[in-house]
Amino acid sequence: MTHTTSAVPNFKKIWYVSLPIMLSMFAQNIVSATDTAFMGHVGEVELGAAAIGGIYYYVLFMIGFGFATGMQILISRRKGENKLSDIGPIMETGILFLWAMAVVIIAASIMFTPIIMPKIINHDSILQPSISFLNIRIYGLFFVFINVSFRALHVGTINTRPLTYGSIIMAITNIILDYVLIFGKFGFPKMGIEGAALASVIAEAVEAVYFIIYNSRPRIRKVYKLFYFKNIDLKLLKHTLDVSIFVMLQYFISLSTWLAFFIMIEKTGEQNLASSNIVRSIYGFITIPVWAYAAATSSFVSSAIGAGYTRMVPAIIRKILKIGIVTAILMVIPVTIFVKPILSIYTNSADLINLSVSSMYVILGANIIFACGCVPFNGLSGTGKTKVAMFIEMLALTCYMSGLYVLVANSSHNVAYIWFSEYVYWGFLLVFTLLYFHFGKWRDAKV
Repeated sequence: MTHTTSAVPNFKKIWYVSLPIMLSMFAQNIVSATDTAFMGHVGEVELGAAAIGGIYYYVLFMIGFGFATGMQILISRRKGENKLSDIGPIMETGILFLWAMAVVIIAASIMFTPIIMPKIINHDSILQPSISFLNIRIYGLFFVFINVSFRALHVGTINTRPLTYGSIIMAITNIILDYVLIFGKFGFPKMGIEGAALASVIAEAVEAVYFIIYNSRPRIRKVYKLFYFKNIDLKLLKHTLDVSIFVMLQYFISLSTWLAFFIMIEKTGEQNLASSNIVRSIYGFITIPVWAYAAATSSFVSSAIGAGYTRMVPAIIRKILKIGIVTAILMVIPVTIFVKPILSIYTNSADLINLSVSSMYVILGANIIFACGCVPFNGLSGTGKTKVAMFIEMLALTCYMSGLYVLVANSSHNVAYIWFSEYVYWGFLLVFTLLYFHFGKWRDAKV
């Protein structure tokens, strides 16, 4: 096997890198799913409020996640160039910047959320629980920004196993605390939706402690020159921002449209909102394998370019894409067969289950289109062309919002029709990405 062909990972290597990411994402989704499931057994109003509050939180979280994605691209490139000692300063500068960002976002949220939420939520019954949820949940940014920094380190260096352990610890902590705090067990007060928020914050803090301890080991610190914190490297911060600023904007706007999706559904009724929160949670689970392959694609592409194998990028993307499509199909089959039993995990309301079935079938089909669009798009980000990736996403989101508006206006409050907007978004993202790979100058990216 030549060095060129070895730049294209085999299935074993793709699986080795992707599996821990899958497991970590699975554990992270358990946090959201646990909140959703417990809220479903508390009441439809609480379930809907958790949906709005949760998406609002993730819009803010994605600003930091976008910066961490830029860190990951830089870390992958330095690994490909075999400049491992440059990785620690990237991490240190990134963590300090993200903590400063968390302070600003939390302060802004405390000031403006009570002003913003009444303008976007129609039902008074959902408004106050959503604000109560956010007033606690927002403090999780202190810890989750640390976690995404270490995710960038481990995905970027293709050492993803620690992500699994950290996420499992977080998921177990969240499940236990959800049960204790939401329902008031073992002498704790019954906190309801506020208990779900507090449980998630504590779980994220526990995961952050794990990552700090794991990466404080002398061997890791020595190899990457990590945790020395001598000076804040403003030049390095600017370089990281040059790569990540477009990803940050891209993720923020992307999740803002996801929030807009739920706001539009909220206006069609509380039960539709509750149903969509359940469907969103299940959709999050079935997309996990492809998201993991997509994250691995970004690192493989960036590392290959750093090692001088730019011409092999299309082959890397094609190989991982084939695996992603097959996996997406395999994920759809069991969920299709057991759709009602799966929905019953989230709620014991027969009406809510029946309402959600049609939406489930829609998103199961969307999962295939999602696989086709997600892997190539993340491969494009891995080349370092983050400004182009943001522009492509803006085009796709414009098509998505237009389609969403038309679907909402013509759905007659049938929420399943609204979920067809997923086909619009991922379909256009795929088309625009492939057009750029064919006609664009992606080979000249410098990071």
